Amino acid sequence: MVDIVNYHVRHSVNIGDLVSSPLSYFEIPGYHLELKDIDELLQQPPGPHHVIIGGGGLLFPRFLENLQQLQQQPQPGRVILWGVGQQSYDNPSESWRNFDYAPYLEGVDLAGVRDYDVGLPWLPCASCMHPEFDRPRSPKHEMVVFSHKKFRLNLKGLPTFSNEQVDFRAVLDFLGSGETIITSSFHGAYWGTLLGRKVLAFPFSSKFYGLKHRPGFYPVERWRPKKYKISLFGKTLYQKFSQDWFQCQTDNWQDYLHDCQSYPESLEECREQNRQFYQQVVELVNGSSLG
Repeated sequence: MVDIVNYHVRHSVNIGDLVSSPLSYFEIPGYHLELKDIDELLQQPPGPHHVIIGGGGLLFPRFLENLQQLQQQPQPGRVILWGVGQQSYDNPSESWRNFDYAPYLEGVDLAGVRDYDVGLPWLPCASCMHPEFDRPRSPKHEMVVFSHKKFRLNLKGLPTFSNEQVDFRAVLDFLGSGETIITSSFHGAYWGTLLGRKVLAFPFSSKFYGLKHRPGFYPVERWRPKKYKISLFGKTLYQKFSQDWFQCQTDNWQDYLHDCQSYPESLEECREQNRQFYQQVVELVNGSSLG
């Protein structure tokens, strides 16, 4: 039986990476489906097979070399990008419009990107298909904070959670408990929107600006590494900057809540885009002469 291998970020404690595989939600009859980590991309299995890459922010220099090496290999099957997106950390509010997708698309037979209005087919993250979105949830708090594990928000007095939590139901229960979600997590913003909540995002990369159903944006000037310092009698004895904990100014964040809106239609719209793309994938692989 011909394989379809889906590569995405699996060796992660980021819940957004863990639930982004489209093959967690779609069966493709007649094929053996396998999920692998994106770092195993060049360890292609023997025999005929198709490759699906995504979802997640895989259009990023760290992954480009492996993608280009895959493109240079003779491919017996189809290569598909499903719900992948860009990542740029340099002036993200401006750079997202100028992102170069071309190197990532070479040798690809079918592509859908989660970035909206960039001249490519829009395909939001497949995690929208998770059945947990169908459970009703009622708000319990006016506002909640959902932090990225690396880019952390510290808003005192508000219920807080992070994307290190790997229980998806617990994550959605928390997000759903707020009328408005304040977040530095891309998926926190995406899932909060799908739950019908208002979202205020503190972006750290260009990926936030590709969301079709736009949250409100706090104008983050800079994310700074957390500083650890030991002093004695006014003299610094030890100082270290963390590479795993970044912070930003949050002054007057309440002023940006008026930019937040809900999108009640977003869940069904995102699901329908994935259903349509699934049909394209089925037609593509079934039209290939493998096996």
